[in-house]
Amino acid sequence: MADTKEFDGSETMILAPGELKMGMYVSYLDRPWTDSPFPFQGFRIETEAELKKLKDSCEYVFVDAGNSKTGYENYFAQRFRRSADEEPEPELPAGELIPTEKEFPVAKTVHAELRHTMIECYERAAQGISPDLTRLERAARNVVNSIRRSPDALLYFVRTQSGGDYLYRHGVACAVMLCAFGHDMGKSYQSLKTLTMGGALLDIGKTRVSSDLLNRPRATELTPGELQQLRRHVERGAEIVSQITSEGSAIVTMIMSHHERYNGTGYPRRLAGDQIPRFAQMASIVDMFDAMISERSYGRRATPYEAMRYIKTQRGEEFNESLVQAFRKAFGTYPTGTLVQLSNGEVGFVIQQTGSRLQPRVYVLLDNNKNRLSEFRVINLNEGAGRDVCIDKSLKAGSYGIDY
Repeated sequence: MADTKEFDGSETMILAPGELKMGMYVSYLDRPWTDSPFPFQGFRIETEAELKKLKDSCEYVFVDAGNSKTGYENYFAQRFRRSADEEPEPELPAGELIPTEKEFPVAKTVHAELRHTMIECYERAAQGISPDLTRLERAARNVVNSIRRSPDALLYFVRTQSGGDYLYRHGVACAVMLCAFGHDMGKSYQSLKTLTMGGALLDIGKTRVSSDLLNRPRATELTPGELQQLRRHVERGAEIVSQITSEGSAIVTMIMSHHERYNGTGYPRRLAGDQIPRFAQMASIVDMFDAMISERSYGRRATPYEAMRYIKTQRGEEFNESLVQAFRKAFGTYPTGTLVQLSNGEVGFVIQQTGSRLQPRVYVLLDNNKNRLSEFRVINLNEGAGRDVCIDKSLKAGSYGIDY
């Protein structure tokens, strides 16, 4: 089997604004260029003013190492290695994993129920009516039960079923991912239900924010007062939920603190370290990951592999280091639903983790000539003949006509 990918000097990597340096080539932003203060698409950072604009307007950018000024080769190589898999791969507990395909029929129904119930909750909140959390709790129990049987089935539906309002898609994704995250960490049934409900309700406060603010491309178009109003969605969401749930404390703190950052740079209270409740720390990682890989009205969509790599670079900075390690263990280097190209040229979706981060089960759709197979098949890269094949790279949505 091929070894893990080495830095070759031509990588495109995701950097936080604070990591940018003079001479680096910015190839993409986290928003359209037309919604940024930069007149040209793609540029080399030449002035302190450009650096400041990037820091003021972006949460992350894509840097082309090959087109950047010479002299940063060692920096890029070290930065790339930092996001590679240098730690030993932890093994899952002994026992047979339930094949994802067997859970698909149930997971499809559970996914639809969660989405429908969550939309109802958000629509009621938008009308000033208390959401029906009893129905959401029932949907959350079904999510927990499905995740405990086979976590990757629901994750697959979350990643491969697109369309609809981003607010709802994001809520469903956060709910399912937080449940799977907690399950892999050995959390109790009650905790998994709380994580699921909290994930679904993270952004319910946005129903009390004007559609004008929500629909603007990015915060670059907002005045400081408008940005503050938008950020108040966490307080509004916490207020909505605190009035209607008996288990409000854990869910409310998740809503209130999921935009806090481990290094104290978040909002609304600039909490740091263990001042941030544990479930909220988990939610902050999941919220960022899903936002980066989701189809939105602005910016380049990161692949799950790129987003996972970025999350890792922020361990001990924006996010708790031990939780980042647990997150990567739970979802793998190539999370379920990632579109990948294999070393033999075939293309497919990751459908199940195997306990080895680089060797998941893959649902193969295209042959090595990129023609659609008459019969799709599943290959386990961690077993038998599958060990002779490895993942060559992750692919963007829409590659070879495959969208998700």
